Amino acid sequence: MNSYALIKFLIKCLLLIKKLKPKSHKFTLTEDTQFDVLGLSTAFNDYRLAWELNTCLDMRITLHEEQLEIYESKTKETSFFRVYHFFDEENLTKYYIIKNKQNFKFLLPEKSAFDYFLLIRDNFIFEMSDFTTRLRQINGIVAVFTIANSEFELAEHLTF
Repeated sequence: MNSYALIKFLIKCLLLIKKLKPKSHKFTLTEDTQFDVLGLSTAFNDYRLAWELNTCLDMRITLHEEQLEIYESKTKETSFFRVYHFFDEENLTKYYIIKNKQNFKFLLPEKSAFDYFLLIRDNFIFEMSDFTTRLRQINGIVAVFTIANSEFELAEHLTF
C-alpha cells in the first residue's frame, strides 16, 4: 500500500469514528451571550418554514439531530420540541428555530400565539429591524415579533 492510499484509508477511518461517537450538544444562554429572539406566526409545518427561510434568506437550516428536552417539575413530565439550526460560518452567527407547540404541549404557554421561536446568537452583522422586515415579506409568515430576552426565560432548559 503506498503512502497516498494509506493516508486516504486513515482519513476514512477517522471520519467513520467521528460518525460513531455519541454527540452531546449544550446550548446555554448566559448573560454575556448575545442573542435575539423572534416569535413567528405561520401555518407552515416546521420543515416548510425551514425551506422558506433557506430559499428566501439564503440559509441552510436543517433539522437538529436531537430535540429540545424540557422537564416540567410540577407535573414531572418531559416534553420534546423540534429544533432546526444553521451556523453561518462566514459571520459566526447561529440560528435556531424551535417549535412552540409539539404533541399538544407548549414550550412557552404564555406565548401560545407564536408557532415558532427564531433565536439568533451572536448577531453582529445585521440590524434586527431589517431582518424582521425580510421575514415579514415571506408569503406564509403571518406575523413576526421581537421578544425581549427577559420574556424568553428558557436559559436553564436549553441544553441539547
